[in-house]
Amino acid sequence: MDHDYGFDLEEAIKREGLSMSDLNALRTPPIEGVPTDMTDRLLACFLSACNKDVSETRKVIKIYYQDRREAPELFDNRDPLSPQIQQCFQNQDYFFLPPTPSGYSVIYHRLSSPKASNYNLDEAAKTYFMLLETCIYHHGPRPGLVCLFDMSNVGLSHLLRVKIGTIRKFFHYLQEGLPAKLKAIHILNAVSFFDKVLYIIKPFMNAEILKMLFLYTSNGSLEKLYDEWIPRSCLPSDYGGELKSVDELHQEHLKTFYSLRPYFMAEERQRKGESKLIQEAGDKIKSLSID
Repeated sequence: MDHDYGFDLEEAIKREGLSMSDLNALRTPPIEGVPTDMTDRLLACFLSACNKDVSETRKVIKIYYQDRREAPELFDNRDPLSPQIQQCFQNQDYFFLPPTPSGYSVIYHRLSSPKASNYNLDEAAKTYFMLLETCIYHHGPRPGLVCLFDMSNVGLSHLLRVKIGTIRKFFHYLQEGLPAKLKAIHILNAVSFFDKVLYIIKPFMNAEILKMLFLYTSNGSLEKLYDEWIPRSCLPSDYGGELKSVDELHQEHLKTFYSLRPYFMAEERQRKGESKLIQEAGDKIKSLSID
């Protein structure tokens, strides 16, 4: 199926200690508003993210699809070749890094252009979530997800382009509907006005996520990052790592985005078509009950 992920399901189930019986339990009874043809790979990611709790997993799956319906500006029209997303690719860097020794997936993002006029929050958030999916597509379920964000090109003028509605939807999905287990958010080259950034986003972050936030100033040491989270072997050369530069890794990852174009377009078709049918069926049942 074009809307399926590409990782080795058998290997992932064994690695994360999942069971096919639990995956099957997620399908019955059907979850209202959720496509009936969810793939085993996607179910495995949710089950792992929810610590194998079937009941909790069903709740998160419902939120995942609900959030996508209620935020079309973040989850629809995700063609990597569209002018809007191309604009993001030209002014921002996106890629995932090799899994850490602890098995964590790591995604990286920064603004490559300091011009606020080149920044559109909705499109940037959409492309960021696309990055998350390319990572999950290839890595599958993991014991954790680590986010790296370099603020070196962020200015106060970028804050003027922030839309509260988008921030709210972004963090709700990140915290409540993600088919991955968020472990840490590392902010590299944290700006001096980060308190103003936190003032904007803090109302939408739960206490658990706030504890996952780690800041590194431009002249500060990255030893804690190397020792406790991401070794040099898994980092770009820009940060004292052993991998290629950020620019090179970004260019390489663009090929991944383009190769998954059929997936992104098929995912939207599958999500919209099937979920609408289930929702309509649910509405009809409720109507009959009232009558």
